[in-house]
Order: sequence, then structure tokens, then C-alpha cells
Amino acid sequence: MKKICLLTAIILIIAMATGCQNNVESPKKEEQKPVEHQEPINEEKAAVNVTIAGLKGPTSIGMIKMIDEKALNNQQYNVEYVAESAPDALTAKIINGDIQISSVPINLASVLYNKTGGKIQLMAVNTIGNLYIVGTDEIASIADLDGKTVGMSGKGSTPDFAMNYILKQGGLDSSVELDYSVDHATLAQSVIAEDTKVALLPQPFVTQVMMKNSNVKMLVDLNEAWKTASGNASQLFTGCIVVNKEFAESNTEFVEDFLKQYEESVKWVLENPKDASMMVEKNEIMPSAALVEKAIPFCGISFVTAQEAKINLNNFYKVLFDSNPASVGGAMPDDTFYFER
Repeated sequence: MKKICLLTAIILIIAMATGCQNNVESPKKEEQKPVEHQEPINEEKAAVNVTIAGLKGPTSIGMIKMIDEKALNNQQYNVEYVAESAPDALTAKIINGDIQISSVPINLASVLYNKTGGKIQLMAVNTIGNLYIVGTDEIASIADLDGKTVGMSGKGSTPDFAMNYILKQGGLDSSVELDYSVDHATLAQSVIAEDTKVALLPQPFVTQVMMKNSNVKMLVDLNEAWKTASGNASQLFTGCIVVNKEFAESNTEFVEDFLKQYEESVKWVLENPKDASMMVEKNEIMPSAALVEKAIPFCGISFVTAQEAKINLNNFYKVLFDSNPASVGGAMPDDTFYFER
């Protein structure tokens, strides 16, 4: 009987030991299970850097509300607004993709489109008809420029090509000398000092020279001269907004927000010239709020989408192309030049 009890006890001890061993090994088997695939932790994406550029004049005045509010800056986009005195300072940066959105002379948009093989698109017209011949000479029409020297700025930009076209149409291209300054501001100072007797200037520089020197008069509205020379084929478009096509395709919501806010800014500027002019001075687009306030109604500040302006723009570019193919980059822009929302 003792033997049976002893045997039973031994069997129980062995059974308990086996059970314990199984319990110990069980977690080892659990550790050896293949590691299940884990989704990577979503890291916050770095903000996209965006440079929006303009020129120190009507093109930047139109979006001054955006500039002042630093519009469109958020966690996704780090937006910088810059304003230059002359288009040359923007061209290379636009081509290289350092500037994503920019206001440029209307003819430069086509030049950039051709030069980059379609990588730059025109989004909207933002300036129409803001060019005037001013000075202290007795000039009443384009014909009166015969034998005169006319001060110019922005060589290779819309005012330059427009003036050359008008002179050519009037048979004056060989009898009128064009004397170029570095930029609008430099030319304006020369007119104020009466070192330049006749000059072509855009607003608000026209208002500036007339305020600074009462002898300076507005002599010829180049917008009317353009209509006469072109047989009313088009308006004298002077400025527009361009966008890097790749950027636009990758940031559709941003671009749409930009266009909406730009249009709102233009409307606000035209309805609130006093407040807008103070912002212009504050952001160093122009030095005098009083000057800008007087000039805004004559600056041709506009907002017309590329698709809305397309027909008139084609007519305008055709006039320039027929006069000088280089003025639009050697070829007429095709349909893909015009940005579609």
C-alpha cells in the first residue's frame, strides 16, 4: 500500500513538473511569433515654401491687402511676398522655380511661357491701360513726338513694345529717339527735375511727377493711342499674374485660394483707396500714401481670369507678334498658356 501511494505521488510530481515546464515555455513560443507589420508613424510634413512676387507699382498695389495680412500663411505653406523695382529682377527666379507666383508685364508672361517650354502659365490679367506720356513740352498727340527724345523705362517690357508699335504705326519709329532709364522710379525723378522733358510712365508714377512738379502735365493717354494704332483690335493690357505650372498642379487648393483672395484684394483696394494707400506706404511698395490714394483710380488695377480674357489677349499678343515676334518670345502662345481653374 505504501508502494502504491509512493508511486502515485511520484506520478503526480512528474505531471506537475511537466505542466510547469509547458507554462514556462509557452511565453517563449509567443516571443518567437513573427512581428506583425506596423504602420509607420505619420510625421508632420514640412511646410511648402512659396514666394509670391510683384513689382513696385499697380501690380503690387492690387494685392496689397494680401501682402499686408501675409495671406495664405499656415501650417502647410510658408508664404513670402516680395516686390521688385524692375522685371529683370524676377525673370531668372521665375524660370528657375524660385518664384512660384508673380505679377509681370503682360508680354513677359508669353516670353516666359516660350522660354520654359510651357512651364509658366498666365492666371489672370491684373492691370489694363495705365500708361501715359508726361512732361513739360508742348505735346498733344503722338504725331507731335516727331524729332523728340522720349524717356523710357522697362526696356523689353510691355511699355517698351507698346510704344515702339505705336511709333511704327505712325511712321515715327525712325524720327523719335527712345532714351532708357534703369526703372520707373529713376525716370520719374528725372522728369521731376525736368532733365527729361517728355517721358512714358505708368501710374502711379504719373501722379507722382505731377504732384512733385506742377510744370509736368499729362500729355498723351497711351491707351487711346494704342486703340488708334491697332484699329481697336484690343485693349492695352499691361500686367498679369503667372504661375509655375508644376506648382499649380501640385497645389490646386492653394492656387484657388490665392486667386479668390487676389480678386477680393483688388475689389477692396478700388473701394478703399485711402486705407489701401496707407498699406502701400507701410509695406514700402510706394513711398507716399497721399500719392497712391490719388493714383489708384487711374492705375488700371483689375482682375480678369485668363479664360475670361483669352480672346482679347490673343488679339493683343497678335498685334505685338506681327510688329516684333521677340516681344512675345518668338511665337504666339497656344491654349495651354491660359490657366484653367
